[in-house]
Amino acid sequence: MSSVSFLVDDKSPLIHYDSTWAPGNSGDDPLADQYFRGTFQTSNVTSSVATFSFNGTAFWIYGAKRSNHGTYTVVVDGATFAGNTGQSNANLFQQVLFNQSGLTQGSHTVSITNTATGNLYVDIDMVVWQTEFSGTQLVTEMVDDADARFEYQQPTWNTNPTSVNLFNNGTGHSTSVSDASVTLTFTAESVSIFGTVGPGNGLYTVSLDSQQPTQYNATAYLTFYEVMLYHADNLGSGQHKVTLVNLPETNGQTLNIDYALLTSSSNSSSSSSSPSGSPSSTGGSSGTSSVNAVSTSTLGSGAIAGIVVALGVALCASAAAFFFYRRWKSAQAASQDLYRIRTPQHPPENANMGASSSVETRSNASLLHQDTLSRGTSWQSYQQAEYDSQSPPRAANRLHIPSSSMPTVDEVVVSSISQYPVDESGSSRRPLPEAPGTRQNIFQLPVPDDSMGISKTTPVQRRASMQSASATIRDNPPPPDYIQATR
Repeated sequence: MSSVSFLVDDKSPLIHYDSTWAPGNSGDDPLADQYFRGTFQTSNVTSSVATFSFNGTAFWIYGAKRSNHGTYTVVVDGATFAGNTGQSNANLFQQVLFNQSGLTQGSHTVSITNTATGNLYVDIDMVVWQTEFSGTQLVTEMVDDADARFEYQQPTWNTNPTSVNLFNNGTGHSTSVSDASVTLTFTAESVSIFGTVGPGNGLYTVSLDSQQPTQYNATAYLTFYEVMLYHADNLGSGQHKVTLVNLPETNGQTLNIDYALLTSSSNSSSSSSSPSGSPSSTGGSSGTSSVNAVSTSTLGSGAIAGIVVALGVALCASAAAFFFYRRWKSAQAASQDLYRIRTPQHPPENANMGASSSVETRSNASLLHQDTLSRGTSWQSYQQAEYDSQSPPRAANRLHIPSSSMPTVDEVVVSSISQYPVDESGSSRRPLPEAPGTRQNIFQLPVPDDSMGISKTTPVQRRASMQSASATIRDNPPPPDYIQATR
């Protein structure tokens, strides 16, 4: 056995509200966005009733508990449960107003009635019910409105409903003709049909197999898409037919079909690998033998040989990759050596890290003497010296001096390090990884300084700025696990 929960939002026609109920909205209630998907139905009229029916073993009614809410009564299959209240000094949303489990698998009818006086409210946010499937493996299939299993009465249907781009898969069927029908033929234990509700939609009926039709109302104050128009489960094996008929009360009211969801179950995991349309085992000795045969089979000699060959190829590829990596590292080292300081006084073969050197200017009139470098000096310092020798600014003695707007290598490094986030103790934390394509060459970007109109901030200033920043993230608790029946 498998238990599956289905969620029906408050705007679904599967929940029937009497005329005293009205949709909540942000214009009247600034906290409307705290409800599930920002929608809810509410009433402050004594004896107002909302009703729904389902096939299953348990259900939950969700709503809000607020200071202007009062008492209500719930009736389950004729049994009355009184003394419930939605009153709360604190505003609480997506709360369980009533639930019951352990029901016998089958059809049940539930109603909730506002019993409060003094204009106190009761509201409904969503309804969740749970049903049992006979098998342990569940398979759900989406059937698009254009699937051949949908049979539309022609020529009363069209494929261009209003805002069809907002339908699932960008396709839909629509009719404004009275008594126009559509029939879905399927083989599954559960069926859900989705479409739209809104000001342009109206009444319709649904009949399953040989049952009497049931009437629903798809009229809503706003247009909503992918809303559950019909649901039935525990249908048993075999082929089934469900028919929807448009019954507009005024000219122009439409019935829109988007897609259907079919759910089936079986007791054998092998059914999930069966070819489409082929029968699958739901139990018995033949199904068990098939599963055991797959699980106990061994590898043949051909498969073993293939694995050995694949391992050999992988080892050869790894060796080749290592060889070319060493070649590439050698070439890179040689390329870097070309950018070291080369002068007539110090030819390339004598250039060495940590040795003293002199740089001859292009005018050959004066020399910039480079003091003896320590052995800890990095190759970047040599590169900076060469860059400085080519910079346009010159001092009075015609020596080359780095521009004030272009930082030295050490300035860039210090600036980069100081940008790491720090905690309150002052120790740095590892920075977040950069987005692809955002890394920049530090030798091509000036560091902000006073000459650019942007003052340099010290690490202490940056630390204070970062510690002052804060953000608050709100996360409402989600409803219980369910197969979402409206989107």
